[in-house]
Amino acid sequence: MCGILGWKSKNTKIDKQLIRNMAETIAHRGPDGEGFYYSEDSSLCLAHKRLAIIDPQNGQQPMSTHDNDLVVTFNGAIYNYIELRRELINLGYPLKSYSDTEVLLYAYKEWGIKCLDKFNGMFAFVIHDKKNRKLFGARDRLGEKPLYYFKDKNNFIFASEIKAILASKLVSPELNYYSLHEYLTFQYYLEDNTLFNNIFKIKPGHYFCLNEDSFQLEINEYWDIIHTKIQEEHSEDFYVDNLKALINDSISMRLRADVPLGSHLSGGIDSSAVAAMNALRLGESFKLKTFTGRFLEGADYDETKYAKEVSELIHSEYNEIIIKDSDFLEHIDDIIWYMDEPQAGPGVFSQYMVAKYASKKVKVVLGGQGGDETFLGYTRYFLAYYEKMLKRNIESKGDYYQRVLNSMTPNLYQLNGYQPLMQDFFAKGLFGSDSKRYFRLSDRFSSNESIFSKEFLVSGYDLFEKFDKIFSKYDTSIANKMSYFDMKTFLPSLLHVEDRTSMVNGIESRVPLLDHRIIEFAATVPVHIKFKDGINKYLPKRIFKNIIPDSIIERKDKKGFPTPTNLWFKTSLNKWVKDLLSDRRTIERGLYQKDELLKLIDGSSQFGRSLWGVINLELWHRKFIDK
Repeated sequence: MCGILGWKSKNTKIDKQLIRNMAETIAHRGPDGEGFYYSEDSSLCLAHKRLAIIDPQNGQQPMSTHDNDLVVTFNGAIYNYIELRRELINLGYPLKSYSDTEVLLYAYKEWGIKCLDKFNGMFAFVIHDKKNRKLFGARDRLGEKPLYYFKDKNNFIFASEIKAILASKLVSPELNYYSLHEYLTFQYYLEDNTLFNNIFKIKPGHYFCLNEDSFQLEINEYWDIIHTKIQEEHSEDFYVDNLKALINDSISMRLRADVPLGSHLSGGIDSSAVAAMNALRLGESFKLKTFTGRFLEGADYDETKYAKEVSELIHSEYNEIIIKDSDFLEHIDDIIWYMDEPQAGPGVFSQYMVAKYASKKVKVVLGGQGGDETFLGYTRYFLAYYEKMLKRNIESKGDYYQRVLNSMTPNLYQLNGYQPLMQDFFAKGLFGSDSKRYFRLSDRFSSNESIFSKEFLVSGYDLFEKFDKIFSKYDTSIANKMSYFDMKTFLPSLLHVEDRTSMVNGIESRVPLLDHRIIEFAATVPVHIKFKDGINKYLPKRIFKNIIPDSIIERKDKKGFPTPTNLWFKTSLNKWVKDLLSDRRTIERGLYQKDELLKLIDGSSQFGRSLWGVINLELWHRKFIDK
């Protein structure tokens, strides 16, 4: 895991000191070493900051092939590098190390763009293909590793983090108002947008080619999640057995490392199962280290009872960090800087604190990210699916949908605690189109629109049209559409948080449930099995039933990893929040309606994200734009 960057100029030499300054902005991503490659005419530079995980002695970058035709800078991990290395050696390539970087480089030499189909891993890399006079780069299928770029008619710059591109001084830090609208609505960004004008991201599952002569940039998709109509249904046991085998193999691959490793443990099904399977694969001679965060604000914010139960079952070394409001004040400015742009909810703070603690003991941590999106774990999926079945039952002449609704009735308990969401969802547009109903469930902005000055909201920008382009790409069930949309939008924002909070603390985060083989196979499972009786994560509950405690499988109060920021904002941090949001700089920005903003402080719900979103946005302005 590392930080990468590069600069290709069409007709001038690269300023080497400027490149070093850019690399220094992402030094936190690679504390174990650095490297720089310059083309013969100095019009191109590839740079690398290294966190050594596999073959620390021989994985220095940028790395070249033996004939110097190819040079790569690479961030991530190719988990199946052992198998690919064997295949490449059999093809006659002179691989000299056990580094996955060398495997990636020669895989491209042998298979070209098709090498991407062979990689099982998380990656962002750029290769200088000297013979074909081009830059070739790619990002992993689901967006575990970041890759941003800026391009004008004479320059192309890429980097793992936006701040490195800003350090080039070629692009000014300016707010993108279209992206602002997306952030306010979803708390993430659609397609390739960032919150900065003229800086874009390579989307997950995409590659690019930059022709050095024409300076044309082409970006293409190489992978997608295909939800096709099921041609042949299998038994429930068939899907359970195959998914279990894939998850086992995924975890085995992700345990490949030459450094100490551990597991995140939150008390939910996904992290508990990953930790338990890690312990099983490593054996009794290896005592797995598990890491859990805890808040002292009461049962609503404390998952440690379940985490301890799992730890005792798998005999792990249980590590717990108590996270306080004082930690928030101490670290929030740094977190805003490392994140580059506002993303997702306040969980970034708690993840940062747990990663900081884990870094004292391990360099690789496995977690359960991706299970909710893949196996329909969010309550909003149940809510939208239940409404859809109600609509079908009203329109249908038979009793099939009535039987579906009857089977879902025992699971209505999961809507407890979601009354505000339900009231808003059912208040308008009942039984509308799938896309309009899920847009309503995803929209975090409409109820807080009055907070923002009208002149700063882009008129004529049809955000729903952009939403629907992703949501309705495939003609499939509403359950699959919801899962697909979140995989393409919400999940990358969560992985953004995962990447930044781990990398700044010098650890590599691995997520076994996002192995592309698991995602592809899960997409073939019929919805009536995947979402049987409306039970969230029905298949994982079957797969992991004899691996983790029944109390985890059967619990009805899973909260994710709730962070008590809204509670703090009303109590111990109330003065800090009011000072921030009523400050002259905040008001003169002209982005907010002052009176409405202050109402938000007093009226924010326990787990709502609106207040956090505004605070995050204001702190980001001060860190990036005001400078």
